[in-house]
Amino acid sequence: MRLKRLTLIYPATILTFGGLGFALLPEFTLDLLQSNQDYGDVMPRLVGMFMVALGSLIGLFVARNDYTYYGYSIVARTGFFVFFFVLYSIDQDPLFLVFPAIVSVGLIASYFVYISEWRAGGSDLT
Repeated sequence: MRLKRLTLIYPATILTFGGLGFALLPEFTLDLLQSNQDYGDVMPRLVGMFMVALGSLIGLFVARNDYTYYGYSIVARTGFFVFFFVLYSIDQDPLFLVFPAIVSVGLIASYFVYISEWRAGGSDLT
């Protein structure tokens, strides 16, 4: 359980603080993430709002020690990881290479925890 907790604290933190960056300082955050496109002022703030909401929700799961959706979180992050490369192929914005690098840190750790617990006795990783 402790390792699950750690692997979910990472996306909760990244989503919450990254979302606050997009919501409050969109231009600075886009520059920090190596973006070479102009997304205007409104769209990054909207994305930031959703990121904060999702990060807070994951944080709530961690705070309540509820790992019911742990397996799904791995599937969802894997989908995001792949889709960022699709977006990069469409837009050629380095932002879509930085995002999967950030996601992969927590995702690799989550795969490790999932496989370790599965091998240890197939614990409930739904």
